[in-house]
Amino acid sequence: SEAGGSAPNCASNMRKAWQEILTRTTEQELRELSRLFRLCPSRQAQSVEDVYTLAYWAQSAWDFMAMGNFPYSSSYILNGNGKLPAYPVRVACESLAAEDLHGDALIEGLRDAVGVFYNYTQDLQCYDFAHGVNPDTEADGNFWDYQFCTEMFMPMSRDGQRDCFFPQPFDLQASLQACSAQWGVTTRTQWATINYGGRDLSSASNILWSNGELDPWGPGGVSPSSVLSNPSLTALLIPGAAHHEDFMWSHSDDLPQILEARLIEKQEMQKWIFLANKKRASLVRDKHNTQSKTNKDII
Repeated sequence: SEAGGSAPNCASNMRKAWQEILTRTTEQELRELSRLFRLCPSRQAQSVEDVYTLAYWAQSAWDFMAMGNFPYSSSYILNGNGKLPAYPVRVACESLAAEDLHGDALIEGLRDAVGVFYNYTQDLQCYDFAHGVNPDTEADGNFWDYQFCTEMFMPMSRDGQRDCFFPQPFDLQASLQACSAQWGVTTRTQWATINYGGRDLSSASNILWSNGELDPWGPGGVSPSSVLSNPSLTALLIPGAAHHEDFMWSHSDDLPQILEARLIEKQEMQKWIFLANKKRASLVRDKHNTQSKTNKDII
């Protein structure tokens, strides 16, 4: 969105682009959609199911680019197989920046936008929406999907109004069936809450959470206001930061707020170590005093 530094018309044009894609369902429209999106001859859109698969595939590019929306070029999201440009979401949005986009131009704009991710090598002649950006990143996505289906079940949805996408209401039964079909598992929907306590932090100590303001995972994180009552807990919301940006190696283009977050994180960990050592020394001292008293009593 414009608030995240992207072109003002990007979000509205993206919403319109999804509608252009999802309403093309006749044989002629599917052929035209395949041409506009430059789909490979072996992977043409031939059904409504293909149209939705294409839409989810294109949507995934935005999910990945949002996580890797760093102020410098990075290979993190591509698992070292290449690099995304600095602020890839902003770069992608340039293809959807015009005010008067409509019809075919919306589809072509969306195609070029997701090409920032899928065509990071800049040598693809066509797109195959049945595959991810590269084998390593695709495997990484599968690992997370398995964890979602077994232990870290995280319901989520999109409505096409408060976001840039199209309506995707959460469907519990559909998610459970998909997990069973894909991995042959029975999803433990409450596993994470049972093991980690969910939003109940009353028994937690010595934890620091950091979330980037531009990280799509950020809204699901622990907010600063939720830990105010416990001095051993700290939660940071880093303005303008993407996914794990404070965990990246130091970079000459690091934002000032990233440097500040790292300093706070270092200070908090030092405090934990200091207090742990102080407590340990006190326990040793108490044990020594108790032993000395016992020896005196024996004498």
